[in-house]
Amino acid sequence: MTLLERAAVRADRGAAGIDRQGAGTDRGARADHHAVAANEVHPEVVLGGRYRLGAQLGGGSEAYVNEARDLLSGKSVAVKIFRSTDSMDNAPFRRELEIHGRLRHRNIVRVLDSGDTPSAGGVGSQKSRSFVVMELVGGKDLRGFLQDNPASPEQTAAWMTDIARALAHVHRRGIVHNDIKPGNILVDFASDPRGLGIAKLADFGIALNGRHAAPNSSSGTPHYLSPEEVCGGTSTTASDIYSLGLVALECLTGTKAFPGPPLESMVARTLGEPRIPGTVRRRWSMVLHAMTDPDPAGRPSASQAVGMLRRLSW
Repeated sequence: MTLLERAAVRADRGAAGIDRQGAGTDRGARADHHAVAANEVHPEVVLGGRYRLGAQLGGGSEAYVNEARDLLSGKSVAVKIFRSTDSMDNAPFRRELEIHGRLRHRNIVRVLDSGDTPSAGGVGSQKSRSFVVMELVGGKDLRGFLQDNPASPEQTAAWMTDIARALAHVHRRGIVHNDIKPGNILVDFASDPRGLGIAKLADFGIALNGRHAAPNSSSGTPHYLSPEEVCGGTSTTASDIYSLGLVALECLTGTKAFPGPPLESMVARTLGEPRIPGTVRRRWSMVLHAMTDPDPAGRPSASQAVGMLRRLSW
């Protein structure tokens, strides 16, 4: 029995038990972000003698992102500035640079440069911080998009195919992204103004490979962890596929597959598969069941997922 045939059996079984009231409302859903402090870096600063900082675009516990102007090329870029001021404990920066910085793919946000912020002298002055310069994507992340409305099946198929291609690229290189979620998927509408937009994978701050093990303090975002990760297992390429399946389901329904507080959401993952509403077409349901199989061995590879997702747009 093939992956899709096994998924079809589970899809039919799940459809028979769907609550007539549907998926309901994710009352606990909030954007996965941390407050971004104003003026993290002194205004009008030019990093590396080249990047003049502009408005902040967002931030998290380990870094924040500003728009900037590349004074050499005249182009706008994104600068990710890491909060740590300890050069001996700047693992997120090193991980981003050594893993993300070497990747070149149409569906992965490209790293362009790196360096350190200036360190001013005097009492209470700011210490030097590391930064990474990336391409500025002319669009927004899926988290912001889904706050307004669900994506169409056509958009979802196109964007998830793009990210599955990106995952196939990184998985072949022995890399696990380890944090697939809407906030780490950017949709570039500027590069595809007459189409559905090009989805790009971002933020490799907790990615894994042979040289970088799982961080002690973080292992993905609770609402998108795979069952094996929830139970304390190691994140693998199959875990990335599970998380992408949850993102695809959220795109189609507009709600998280496992809503609620983080602990409640994670416990629910160990008790059963995500509920797929009857409003989701059966072809989609089969693919989603395959990607979110509780058994990692039962999930498609990223390359297989590309094929499954592409066929949904035919």
